[in-house]
Order: sequence, then structure tokens, then C-alpha cells
Amino acid sequence: MPYSIVDTNVPLIAAGHSDALSESCRSQCVAYIERILCGEISLVIDDANEILVEYGNNIDARNRSTDIDCLFLIHLFDHQFNPDLVRRMQLIKRGDDHYEDYPDNAGNWTSEIPRCERFDPDDKKWVALAVRFKKDTGTDAPIVNAADRCWLAFEPHLAAAGIKQEFLCRGER
Repeated sequence: MPYSIVDTNVPLIAAGHSDALSESCRSQCVAYIERILCGEISLVIDDANEILVEYGNNIDARNRSTDIDCLFLIHLFDHQFNPDLVRRMQLIKRGDDHYEDYPDNAGNWTSEIPRCERFDPDDKKWVALAVRFKKDTGTDAPIVNAADRCWLAFEPHLAAAGIKQEFLCRGER
């Protein structure tokens, strides 16, 4: 079964929380989340729950338990200790909030896009998780995004570091 690391924007866009993206993009995000919900794709998260906290901070599950983003969050909480559906990986942080598995040269990554001049520090956990998963399993777990211009801007750097990405709506944003 394939594993993936799902950026928060995928369940949010699946639930329609972006007017800037097309209905086609939303449908692709819904289809991807549905594959997770039916067990076709397993999720990779960290064992310190940084990713669970991020999802929880961005997905408001109150009174919306049938919305696709809420179903995603419920699935993750219900199965977070089932290794067939969710793989928990240890991420080691150094004192300076730098992850041990984050590429050493990433501090030098730059982009031509002004709002994405430097790689977003909040996204370091996704990258470190992808590296840790590959080290521990010998296989890739791609970081799955809907359409984030900054992830696209750093695609060459990430690919050079061995990080696989999957964009559900590459042509948008």
C-alpha cells in the first residue's frame, strides 16, 4: 500500500475552503482524501503529533462531522496507531527548531517568487518527515499538495534532496 504525507491544504481544499481554486481541483482533492478514507493510501505523520496539531488547528470539526476535511481528521485520529493506515515516524528536533532530517543545505534555498523567497519554516516538518520515512523504510512517501506556489517554487531543491512531491492541481495558483 502506498504511503503519503498530506499537506493541510489538501483536506481544506477538498472541503471547499478556497475560492481561488477550480472545482476540478477541489474534486481531485476530494478523490484523494476518499482514497485515504477507504484505505488505499496510508498516511505518514510524526510521533510527536506536530502534524495532528496542525490539522486540528486548521480543520474545524465542530458540527461538521460529515464534511470531507472532518472525515479525514476523524479517520486520522481513529487510526493513528494502526500501522496499516497510519505510519508514525520519529522526528528529532535540535534545540534551534531544526529537524535532524531536514536537508543541511536547505537554509540556502531561495526562490524567484517574492512571497516564497525562502522556504517556509512551518513546512520543514513535512520535508523532514519525507526524509525520515525514506531512511527508515527505503521507500518514498511523497508530500501531497493541492496547489501551493511556494512548494512548486522549491520543487527543484526538494527533488535534488530526494524528496518526492505530488501536486493534485499543479496548474493552479
